[in-house]
Amino acid sequence: MIELKKTAKPQSLINNGDNWTKDLMIDFYQASVIDKTKQNKYNKPDIKQALIDETNEKCAYCESKVTHIYPGDIEHIIPKSLYPRLTFSWNNLTFGCFWCNNKKRDFLSKECMILNPYKDKINTHLRAFGPIILHINNSKRGEITWRQLELNRTELRDKRLEKIEELKNLIDKLNSENIPALKSLILNEINDFINRSEYSFTLKQFFEDNGSVTQTVSLDN
Repeated sequence: MIELKKTAKPQSLINNGDNWTKDLMIDFYQASVIDKTKQNKYNKPDIKQALIDETNEKCAYCESKVTHIYPGDIEHIIPKSLYPRLTFSWNNLTFGCFWCNNKKRDFLSKECMILNPYKDKINTHLRAFGPIILHINNSKRGEITWRQLELNRTELRDKRLEKIEELKNLIDKLNSENIPALKSLILNEINDFINRSEYSFTLKQFFEDNGSVTQTVSLDN
Protein backbone atom coordinates (compact mmCIF):
# COMPACT_ATOMS: atom_id res chain seq x y z
CA MET A 1 0.00 0.00 0.00
CA ILE A 2 1.34 3.42 -0.94
CA GLU A 3 -0.01 6.92 -0.48
CA LEU A 4 -2.32 8.04 -3.29
CA LYS A 5 -3.63 11.38 -4.50
CA LYS A 6 -7.18 12.08 -5.63
CA THR A 7 -7.60 13.24 -9.22
CA ALA A 8 -10.37 15.44 -10.60
CA LYS A 9 -13.92 14.24 -10.00
CA PRO A 10 -15.36 12.47 -13.07
CA GLN A 11 -18.03 14.30 -15.00
CA SER A 12 -20.75 11.75 -14.30
CA LEU A 13 -20.32 12.36 -10.56
CA ILE A 14 -20.26 16.12 -11.05
CA ASN A 15 -23.47 15.95 -13.05
CA ASN A 16 -25.35 13.34 -11.04
CA GLY A 17 -23.69 12.56 -7.70
CA ASP A 18 -25.85 14.84 -5.52
CA ASN A 19 -29.10 13.71 -7.15
CA TRP A 20 -28.10 10.04 -6.93
CA THR A 21 -27.38 10.48 -3.23
CA LYS A 22 -30.65 12.30 -2.59
CA ASP A 23 -32.67 9.68 -4.45
CA LEU A 24 -30.93 6.84 -2.61
CA MET A 25 -31.36 8.36 0.84
CA ILE A 26 -35.06 9.16 0.36
CA ASP A 27 -35.73 5.43 0.03
CA PHE A 28 -33.45 4.68 2.95
CA TYR A 29 -35.14 7.15 5.29
CA GLN A 30 -38.65 6.18 4.23
CA ALA A 31 -38.30 2.40 4.20
CA SER A 32 -34.87 1.69 5.76
CA VAL A 33 -33.90 -0.24 2.63
CA ILE A 34 -31.38 0.38 -0.12
CA ASP A 35 -32.39 0.05 -3.74
CA LYS A 36 -29.42 -1.81 -5.24
CA THR A 37 -30.17 -0.52 -8.73
CA LYS A 38 -29.99 3.05 -7.49
CA GLN A 39 -26.95 2.35 -5.33
CA ASN A 40 -24.96 0.84 -8.18
CA LYS A 41 -25.19 3.96 -10.36
CA TYR A 42 -21.59 4.76 -9.41
CA ASN A 43 -20.48 1.95 -11.73
CA LYS A 44 -19.85 4.22 -14.73
CA PRO A 45 -16.97 3.90 -17.21
CA ASP A 46 -15.56 7.38 -16.57
CA ILE A 47 -15.59 6.86 -12.78
CA LYS A 48 -13.84 3.51 -13.01
CA GLN A 49 -11.26 4.77 -15.50
CA ALA A 50 -10.42 7.76 -13.30
CA LEU A 51 -9.81 5.40 -10.37
CA ILE A 52 -7.69 3.07 -12.52
CA ASP A 53 -5.60 6.03 -13.64
CA GLU A 54 -5.03 7.45 -10.16
CA THR A 55 -3.92 4.06 -8.79
CA ASN A 56 -1.72 3.21 -11.83
CA GLU A 57 -4.00 0.23 -12.54
CA LYS A 58 -3.10 -1.23 -9.16
CA CYS A 59 -5.24 -2.28 -6.22
CA ALA A 60 -5.16 0.58 -3.71
CA TYR A 61 -4.47 -1.90 -0.91
CA CYS A 62 -2.20 -4.72 -2.09
CA GLU A 63 -0.78 -2.97 -5.21
CA SER A 64 -1.42 -5.89 -7.54
CA LYS A 65 -1.92 -4.96 -11.21
CA VAL A 66 -5.61 -5.69 -11.21
CA THR A 67 -6.46 -5.35 -14.89
CA HIS A 68 -3.94 -8.01 -15.96
CA ILE A 69 -6.26 -10.81 -14.84
CA TYR A 70 -9.48 -9.20 -13.60
CA PRO A 71 -11.53 -6.08 -14.48
CA GLY A 72 -11.20 -4.77 -10.93
CA ASP A 73 -13.76 -3.26 -8.57
CA ILE A 74 -14.77 0.23 -7.61
CA GLU A 75 -14.07 0.04 -3.90
CA HIS A 76 -15.74 2.08 -1.15
CA ILE A 77 -13.19 2.99 1.51
CA ILE A 78 -15.97 3.47 4.07
CA PRO A 79 -18.43 0.63 3.32
CA LYS A 80 -21.50 1.83 1.46
CA SER A 81 -23.58 -0.80 3.27
CA LEU A 82 -22.90 1.00 6.56
CA TYR A 83 -22.82 4.58 5.27
CA PRO A 84 -25.01 4.74 2.15
CA ARG A 85 -24.69 8.55 2.08
CA LEU A 86 -21.07 8.07 1.01
CA THR A 87 -21.93 5.79 -1.90
CA PHE A 88 -21.23 8.48 -4.50
CA SER A 89 -18.62 10.49 -2.60
CA TRP A 90 -15.56 10.81 -4.82
CA ASN A 91 -13.24 10.87 -1.81
CA ASN A 92 -14.69 7.54 -0.67
CA LEU A 93 -14.01 5.70 -3.92
CA THR A 94 -10.90 3.85 -5.02
CA PHE A 95 -9.88 0.86 -7.14
CA GLY A 96 -9.42 -2.60 -5.68
CA CYS A 97 -8.79 -6.19 -6.61
CA PHE A 98 -11.33 -8.95 -6.06
CA TRP A 99 -9.38 -10.41 -3.15
CA CYS A 100 -8.86 -7.23 -1.12
CA ASN A 101 -12.40 -6.10 -1.83
CA ASN A 102 -13.76 -9.37 -0.46
CA LYS A 103 -11.42 -9.41 2.54
CA LYS A 104 -12.51 -5.90 3.44
CA ARG A 105 -16.21 -6.07 2.48
CA ASP A 106 -18.23 -4.18 5.15
CA PHE A 107 -15.52 -4.29 7.82
CA LEU A 108 -15.30 -1.07 9.82
CA SER A 109 -13.81 -0.53 13.25
CA LYS A 110 -14.18 3.06 14.41
CA GLU A 111 -11.67 2.40 17.19
CA CYS A 112 -9.07 1.08 14.75
CA MET A 113 -9.64 2.04 11.13
CA ILE A 114 -8.03 0.31 8.17
CA LEU A 115 -5.45 2.66 6.69
CA ASN A 116 -6.71 5.05 4.03
CA PRO A 117 -4.09 5.39 1.24
CA TYR A 118 -5.39 8.87 0.39
CA LYS A 119 -5.16 10.28 3.90
CA ASP A 120 -2.68 8.33 6.02
CA LYS A 121 1.11 8.35 6.11
CA ILE A 122 1.49 4.68 5.29
CA ASN A 123 5.17 4.38 6.18
CA THR A 124 4.46 5.42 9.78
CA HIS A 125 2.21 2.38 10.17
CA LEU A 126 3.61 -0.31 7.84
CA ARG A 127 7.02 -1.51 6.73
CA ALA A 128 8.14 -4.08 4.19
CA PHE A 129 10.57 -6.71 5.42
CA GLY A 130 11.51 -8.30 2.13
CA PRO A 131 8.23 -9.64 0.69
CA ILE A 132 6.47 -9.43 4.07
CA ILE A 133 4.49 -6.37 5.21
CA LEU A 134 4.08 -5.79 8.94
CA HIS A 135 3.05 -2.96 11.24
CA ILE A 136 5.63 -0.75 12.93
CA ASN A 137 5.70 1.72 15.84
CA ASN A 138 3.13 -0.46 17.64
CA SER A 139 0.56 0.77 15.09
CA LYS A 140 -2.74 -0.98 15.72
CA ARG A 141 -4.14 0.52 12.52
CA GLY A 142 -1.21 -0.92 10.61
CA GLU A 143 -1.76 -4.30 12.21
CA ILE A 144 -5.50 -4.38 11.55
CA THR A 145 -4.84 -3.36 7.93
CA TRP A 146 -2.45 -6.16 7.02
CA ARG A 147 -4.38 -8.75 9.03
CA GLN A 148 -7.88 -7.87 7.76
CA LEU A 149 -6.78 -7.57 4.13
CA GLU A 150 -4.40 -10.53 4.46
CA LEU A 151 -1.62 -8.55 2.80
CA ASN A 152 0.79 -11.43 3.39
CA ARG A 153 -1.25 -14.09 1.65
CA THR A 154 0.95 -16.59 -0.16
CA GLU A 155 0.35 -15.39 -3.71
CA LEU A 156 1.22 -11.81 -2.75
CA ARG A 157 4.44 -12.82 -1.02
CA ASP A 158 5.48 -14.87 -4.05
CA LYS A 159 4.77 -12.02 -6.48
CA ARG A 160 6.60 -9.49 -4.32
CA LEU A 161 9.60 -11.80 -4.17
CA GLU A 162 9.68 -12.01 -7.97
CA LYS A 163 9.72 -8.22 -8.23
CA ILE A 164 12.41 -7.98 -5.56
CA GLU A 165 14.60 -10.32 -7.63
CA GLU A 166 14.15 -8.08 -10.68
CA LEU A 167 15.06 -5.02 -8.63
CA LYS A 168 18.08 -6.78 -7.13
CA ASN A 169 19.48 -7.36 -10.61
CA LEU A 170 19.15 -3.64 -11.36
CA ILE A 171 20.79 -2.74 -8.04
CA ASP A 172 23.72 -5.04 -8.85
CA LYS A 173 24.13 -3.27 -12.19
CA LEU A 174 23.96 0.13 -10.50
CA ASN A 175 26.57 -0.69 -7.90
CA SER A 176 28.97 -2.32 -10.36
CA GLU A 177 28.87 0.53 -12.89
CA ASN A 178 31.71 3.08 -12.84
CA ILE A 179 30.68 5.36 -15.70
CA PRO A 180 28.57 8.21 -14.21
CA ALA A 181 26.34 8.62 -17.27
CA LEU A 182 25.42 4.93 -17.32
CA LYS A 183 24.97 4.92 -13.55
CA SER A 184 22.50 7.78 -13.88
CA LEU A 185 20.55 5.94 -16.58
CA ILE A 186 20.35 2.79 -14.47
CA LEU A 187 19.15 4.81 -11.48
CA ASN A 188 16.42 6.35 -13.65
CA GLU A 189 15.43 2.85 -14.72
CA ILE A 190 15.24 1.79 -11.09
CA ASN A 191 13.09 4.79 -10.21
CA ASP A 192 10.71 4.02 -13.06
CA PHE A 193 10.64 0.32 -12.17
CA ILE A 194 9.77 1.03 -8.54
CA ASN A 195 7.12 3.62 -9.35
CA ARG A 196 5.35 1.78 -12.16
CA SER A 197 5.62 -1.84 -11.08
CA GLU A 198 3.39 -3.74 -8.74
CA TYR A 199 4.32 -3.56 -5.05
CA SER A 200 6.06 -0.16 -5.07
CA PHE A 201 5.90 -0.01 -1.28
CA THR A 202 7.92 -3.22 -0.97
CA LEU A 203 10.36 -2.29 -3.73
CA LYS A 204 11.09 1.16 -2.36
CA GLN A 205 11.86 -0.29 1.06
CA PHE A 206 14.07 -2.99 -0.45
CA PHE A 207 16.02 -0.38 -2.40
CA GLU A 208 16.50 1.74 0.71
CA ASP A 209 17.74 -1.32 2.60
CA ASN A 210 19.92 -2.80 -0.14
CA GLY A 211 20.69 -0.13 -2.74
CA SER A 212 23.65 2.17 -2.90
CA VAL A 213 23.78 4.37 0.19
CA THR A 214 24.22 7.45 -1.99
CA GLN A 215 21.07 6.89 -4.03
CA THR A 216 17.45 7.71 -3.21
CA VAL A 217 14.13 7.03 -4.83
CA SER A 218 10.79 8.79 -4.51
CA LEU A 219 7.36 7.46 -5.40
CA ASP A 220 5.20 9.28 -7.94
CA ASN A 221 2.11 8.55 -5.83
